[in-house]
Amino acid sequence: MEKLQLNVPDLWADHHVLKVRAVLAAMPGVQDIIASSAFRLVALSYDPALTTPGAIMAELEEAGYPVATADTGPVTERVPIADGKRDPAWTRLGMRQMKTDERDLKTKR
Repeated sequence: MEKLQLNVPDLWADHHVLKVRAVLAAMPGVQDIIASSAFRLVALSYDPALTTPGAIMAELEEAGYPVATADTGPVTERVPIADGKRDPAWTRLGMRQMKTDERDLKTKR
């Protein structure tokens, strides 16, 4: 298994995290998915015999979450993400987005 960490600027709320995790979990060979809306990062493990980083990035882009190119996203340096299911970013930042942005509801123009 290889590890991959991606900078995803449009990942900023819990419902985005759920969608990204569902999209990636459906891909063969992808596991150990950690998505952080606090840091707008996705970290995962993948089996190079079953998928590639390019395929993973293409799947995210198709789902509406394009991966930022080097040094263009909200976090330009890698952030260590602890193993496990709990996102450590919330305890470090002391904040959490609790209100859905109306732009995501597509009810207002």
